[in-house]
Amino acid sequence: MQCVNAGSRAIRELDISDDRVEIPQIPRNELPRCPKCGDGLLRPGVVWFGEMLPSETVSAVENFIEESEQIDLILVIGTSSKVYPAAGYVDQARAKGAKVAVINTDIADVPGGEHGLARVDWFFQGDAGVIVPEILKPLIGDVARPGLGQFPASELR
Repeated sequence: MQCVNAGSRAIRELDISDDRVEIPQIPRNELPRCPKCGDGLLRPGVVWFGEMLPSETVSAVENFIEESEQIDLILVIGTSSKVYPAAGYVDQARAKGAKVAVINTDIADVPGGEHGLARVDWFFQGDAGVIVPEILKPLIGDVARPGLGQFPASELR
């Protein structure tokens, strides 16, 4: 999370996991608004703790796992995989042959139920925004970032 200090306009990083760090308050009228209706607040396309996954997404994943004869790889990105239904996907995919690649900042957050990670699985510790483009680079090339042009994955380190 980043904050712009209004006095100096300097950008500083806030460690929101440290309860000693004071999180600045943003007045409601300064929050980003929907460009279409102009009234609704914008939010990131994520599922927050306590929210349900979209039912269409859950159905699509469950159908994919059920209908697949073999699954080569399951990526577990930025989650502990302890909340269901997502927590069960690792074991279901593994039952169809999948290897598991976990990208997470916390090495203690490994999925896979009672089996954890196997010797053939991978754990990449760090920021998913940095690691995912790097590990996918052989498949998709460098990541283009709007307004910044090509952003070589080698610069993400």
